Amino acid sequence: MENRFHRLLICASAAHKKYCRQRFQELDLTEGQPKVLAVLSAMENCLQKELAEACRVEPATMTSLITKMEERGLIVREREMVSGGKRAYRISLTDEGRSVASEVKEIIHAAEQQCFDGFTQKEKEEFLKMFARVAENLETF
Repeated sequence: MENRFHRLLICASAAHKKYCRQRFQELDLTEGQPKVLAVLSAMENCLQKELAEACRVEPATMTSLITKMEERGLIVREREMVSGGKRAYRISLTDEGRSVASEVKEIIHAAEQQCFDGFTQKEKEEFLKMFARVAENLETF
């Protein structure tokens, strides 16, 4: 079949997004916020620029996301001086943000469990290894 990989990737991505979106909406999170919470819980207290890079979003998109998250009380943004006398924002989770981030992690874990239902551990590891190579190939493009 022509474009088989492309169709499967789109199908899997859409199904994963649908599975997670409903659960994230129950937490009153907008589309980009779960990723920010997951990344922040892993690299707490980071610069906004670092957070944007880790989430693979444009700085302007990150500004919009964290502004809404700050208004909701999920994160704190503190201004600080960085090398060269430049100003930057350091972002950290609030207690509420940590709680919601924990729920996001549970949803992501459940989605992964659903994705690999019926796979052996060996099959899962092999798939993840190959899929990481696919991602790496595309990132170097």
